[in-house]
Amino acid sequence: MASPVLTAEDIQVCAGGRQLLAVPELAVPPGGCLGLVGVNGSGKSTLLKALAGRCRLDRGTVLLDGRPAREHELAFRQHVGVLLDDADCFPDLTVAEHLRMVATAHGTDHVDARCDRLLDALGLRHRADAFPDTLSAGQRQLLLLAAVLVRPARLLLLDEPEQRLDTGARERLAAALRQCRNDGTAIVLAVHDQHLLDRVADRVMVLDGGHVVDHGPTAEVLTRGATPWR
Repeated sequence: MASPVLTAEDIQVCAGGRQLLAVPELAVPPGGCLGLVGVNGSGKSTLLKALAGRCRLDRGTVLLDGRPAREHELAFRQHVGVLLDDADCFPDLTVAEHLRMVATAHGTDHVDARCDRLLDALGLRHRADAFPDTLSAGQRQLLLLAAVLVRPARLLLLDEPEQRLDTGARERLAAALRQCRNDGTAIVLAVHDQHLLDRVADRVMVLDGGHVVDHGPTAEVLTRGATPWR
């Protein structure tokens, strides 16, 4: 079995004397996808930020390919694609220009072909020459996702990637993420859509009040009923 791309052990995050997160362990192998589920405020976003090195750990370790995950280091930025709630676009670039710039900056091979495939896969081809402020909320979300997916990555950390997307766009997103898995990319995503979870994640971690209340293969966790959809 391949070594995990991402491992975390005994993660704890506190603020104002209150514990926000306590996760004993997790591991995501190449091509694996861990879905984080729970009601709003359960700790999903905090965990993603901890894995992305964007919040200070009071305890524990996060490793990328066996090495400490440090967001400020070039190696981490080269191998980890992150979509959190603070993501934004370059307002003066069209959709196509935006993707080409991100792909080029990250050393993507065959930039034009990769950008074209992603525009088609996410249904943005007809908006390729549009500027971000002319996009609908769903199209803007797709642009943010495309900017993460267009670059090579060993690991994707995605916070509610399905938000603001209609049913058709969610199906295209699921197909794109499955392709990432087929290519060997590891994924951790916080998700509210059970259908997307079923389509993409092979394992699920259920959080409540910052604590893990269930963790295991997707079908088993959904059957046990600890998820928000019980």
